[in-house]
Amino acid sequence: MNLSQLEKYEFRAYLEKYNFQKQMRGKTFLITGAGGTTGSGIIKWLLLENAIHDAEIKIFASTRKPEDVPPYLEQGDQVRYCRFGMEADVLNNVPVDYIIHGAAPTGRAFFINNPVETFRIIVDETEKLLEMTRRKAQCRFLYLSSMDVYGTISSPFPIAEEYVGAIDSLSVRSGYPLGKKAGEFLCRAYWKEYGVDTVIIRPASIQGLLQPYGETRVFNEILRCIIEKRDFILKSDGSVKKCFLYSLDAIAAIFTVLFRGTSGQVYNATNPETFVSLRELAEHIFEKYCPELKVRYDIQDPEKIGFLPAFSFVQDNDKIKRLGWMPLKSPDDIYAVDIERFSDK
Repeated sequence: MNLSQLEKYEFRAYLEKYNFQKQMRGKTFLITGAGGTTGSGIIKWLLLENAIHDAEIKIFASTRKPEDVPPYLEQGDQVRYCRFGMEADVLNNVPVDYIIHGAAPTGRAFFINNPVETFRIIVDETEKLLEMTRRKAQCRFLYLSSMDVYGTISSPFPIAEEYVGAIDSLSVRSGYPLGKKAGEFLCRAYWKEYGVDTVIIRPASIQGLLQPYGETRVFNEILRCIIEKRDFILKSDGSVKKCFLYSLDAIAAIFTVLFRGTSGQVYNATNPETFVSLRELAEHIFEKYCPELKVRYDIQDPEKIGFLPAFSFVQDNDKIKRLGWMPLKSPDDIYAVDIERFSDK
């Protein structure tokens, strides 16, 4: 496997912190959304376990374009790619120990222009994979949900997993959070009715180390402004206040829930230290890394450009912390990693 020196350093630090060798050794994993930031990070973690600990892990990776083999793979890496939606056919007679379902549309433009497809992709594929899990012996299914299921709330108190968030069912932007909610329901229903071994994780926005330079999220636009030495243009008032989570903190949380979580349960994963408004985040990061940069405003209609209404809340981490997980990276740490990673830009 081809990793940069920075990636090797970061991944090894997390492998030393979180020892999952016993649970991973000799197991077969199916990862959907394998071409995305989180999916590719999960595969890299598993391949590094093979390289360092001779773990003999087998990986099946599901993507929309399985012919596009990522450049980090080398000959001999135990990864077999299959087309998204065809997992059950490819693995019909193959024993699978763990399914990590992370595939879903992620872009605001896609949500707005393809609301039906956004919802159906999430719900239909989740149901197909749960049916597949139901037919496999001793297979555990982890559903990668989202903090978006809580809706656009504002709360001074941490939001626990039991909180039921309201989502506007008449907004076409809601295809993603409503799809994620429906996926969670299917996981819980398959567990309750059929005894399928399912767990759910709701991570905060995942950032750092693995996303491409052109990623369109606000976190990455702030990063590009630092790299390219240009002011940051906010298309809202910047009052949305939420947390984000370093990619390897998120992957460690995913494995923690997969291996230690109670069947049928859901777990938040976030870093309360990152709770900040978009405006405050940009101002703080600029002051630290590029003080000459400024935050400027070009406020637009949030509905037309796919922004959610303003909200402010922190997820409650107590439940996953009892499984032995804690976030390690602060906002400054995450930006330091990515500034080093893209310094040649």
